Amino acid sequence: MGNHVDTQTLIHADALNRAVRTLWQGIGVDAATAIGAGTLILVADLGVDSELFWTGLGVLVLKSVVVSGASYLTRLKVEPK
Repeated sequence: MGNHVDTQTLIHADALNRAVRTLWQGIGVDAATAIGAGTLILVADLGVDSELFWTGLGVLVLKSVVVSGASYLTRLKVEPK
């Protein structure tokens, strides 16, 4: 009798792995976007402490979390080929 791993456990582990990877990729893109936007705001003398900058950054991070969740749920429903 060998080690038997439940297929559902493997699917959930793979889905979680993909979701975390997608989250980090999204946050990386968000950070690059925020740095670019922050630079433009600084050039325009609004400063990084403006409410607009932090609202925009918050929206980008929220988007990354939502996309990561979507990646997780999609992997649970769709088998990789």
